[in-house]
Amino acid sequence: MIKYVHYPSLEDAFESTMEKDYDHVLIRHAYPKGRRIYPHRHEAHEWIIATHGHFKVESEGEEKEFKLDTGKTLVIHYPAGTEHRLTVLSDILEYFVMRS
Repeated sequence: MIKYVHYPSLEDAFESTMEKDYDHVLIRHAYPKGRRIYPHRHEAHEWIIATHGHFKVESEGEEKEFKLDTGKTLVIHYPAGTEHRLTVLSDILEYFVMRS
């Protein structure tokens, strides 16, 4: 099951998602339409944090498409060891990946 939550702002998403006084890796990505992140897994928990764009994610046999244009922030959580992939459907998709 793909776990996701909408937040009113990017700041609210980080505030709710990041554990205080704990090290996190934060990566910012920007990919063009058609870019595919092929199926992979991580030893750490991973969160996708996006504010706008159109993309599709797949994880463990489930597929979900997101079209963000409302000003809200979407956070998708993948527990450690969960296989997942992403496909960019808008002209560009800028998002953060956070791991802990």
